[in-house]
Amino acid sequence: MAELQFPEELAQKIRDGQKHGVSEENMVKGIVSLGNLLEKFTEPDTAEEALMKTMWENANEEEKYTIARLIVRIGKKNIH
Repeated sequence: MAELQFPEELAQKIRDGQKHGVSEENMVKGIVSLGNLLEKFTEPDTAEEALMKTMWENANEEEKYTIARLIVRIGKKNIH
């Protein structure tokens, strides 16, 4: 099976969450929690990951939720 690209993988996870009754707001909260964990315990491997980590470190809580909502929106656009 071909490796899925990020938007398609994200869409699949959102689809799975929807099937199990996970609300969009709970998905957003989960993404924020995951982002906070990744910020503390991972080091970026690419320039893009380093930029994302820097953005996350400098974002306030409202901005983190905005980023998470954008991630959900991107995933939902890729649901076919």
